[in-house]
Amino acid sequence: MINFVTRFRDNYTFLNIIGDSNDNRDFYVEFIDLNTTEVKYSTIIKINCWSQVDSTTQNIMLIRVTSENQIVFERKQSDKFGRVYITIGSNSLGDNIAFVPCVEEYRKLNNVEVVLYSNHKNLFDKVYTDIIFTDISDSNYINDVDKKFRIDFGPELYMINNVLESEQWYINNEKYDNVVKYYDYRKHSLQSIANLILGIPDQEYVPKINIPEISTPKIKGKYVVVAIQSTSQLKYWNNPFGWERLFDFLGRNGYKIVIIDRHKSFGIAGHFNQAPKSKYVIDKTGNYPLSERIIDIKYADMMITISSGLAWVSWAVGTPVVLISGFTKPWLEFKSNCTRIHNSNVCNGCWNDTNVTFDANNWLFCPKNKDFICSKAIQPKDVIDGVKKYMK
Repeated sequence: MINFVTRFRDNYTFLNIIGDSNDNRDFYVEFIDLNTTEVKYSTIIKINCWSQVDSTTQNIMLIRVTSENQIVFERKQSDKFGRVYITIGSNSLGDNIAFVPCVEEYRKLNNVEVVLYSNHKNLFDKVYTDIIFTDISDSNYINDVDKKFRIDFGPELYMINNVLESEQWYINNEKYDNVVKYYDYRKHSLQSIANLILGIPDQEYVPKINIPEISTPKIKGKYVVVAIQSTSQLKYWNNPFGWERLFDFLGRNGYKIVIIDRHKSFGIAGHFNQAPKSKYVIDKTGNYPLSERIIDIKYADMMITISSGLAWVSWAVGTPVVLISGFTKPWLEFKSNCTRIHNSNVCNGCWNDTNVTFDANNWLFCPKNKDFICSKAIQPKDVIDGVKKYMK
């Protein structure tokens, strides 16, 4: 199968022919100005090669491809399909939950079909039935769309094989129609990044996810769900007595505490993190399917966690969230149905500091060497006061 990938921009017109490299046919490419019928440029290329003509600002262009004396492809700049392609560049659970409702808002506002790539599509396909979900993540293999967008973080975090490749981010983004060509992720809330890229009103869009149908909750009685683990030490609640005193308070008030992290203990040598032992705890750590985590969260009185993907799951299913985070500013995550626990009186918010670029390869990354004071200084009483808002 051969794909003809086109881009019509204000200052250039582009064609890329993608297919089986064993196909040795020649393709005669013409870039034609429809105002004058003048061939602005022509060339012969092979499969997996591209061609481009510049300075087409005042022209209405036609791309014509001929092979073996037959026209095999034509596309006019004015052709419209009423369809766009959007790819979510992040594999993170929380990022996908944040971005998909923004995609839905774009679809409704622009009255177009949306073809969406998300590597978590099984989480959304039953509740966003007007979005066409695809397994194709490479936009080069998507045809017959008017625009293509890519939602991800900016060049400061663009990694290829765990190596920062900021310049490659700019090159790759040339093939997309993102409304803004550059944005500093550190200055915007998570959903604002998608709103900027898609050009939709910058407001909070509450997500939906597929919720398994069950007749009764699996956990009987009054309970909360807790997730403490993360992927870098600065993301944890690093107060040494925090979780212990919170668990004691919850237990004395009749709550079961259900721990739903994948890992019971996580970190690096000398810096492993584990929830404290408590007679009130139900240990559900382990590699459970996400569908079971969703059920446990859905029927809990609240979710108590750090800035994590499971916090976004809880928001999506309508369970109140007590969100503890020092490394992010309180405006980064969602606001509705959430109590944000933060201490602004100490060093905090390095994720949103434009002088700091997060180092995902350094478990102990703390850019100002303050020993994670941003979360150490969040006291158990602060969290307990937040929890009290949702207690029954």
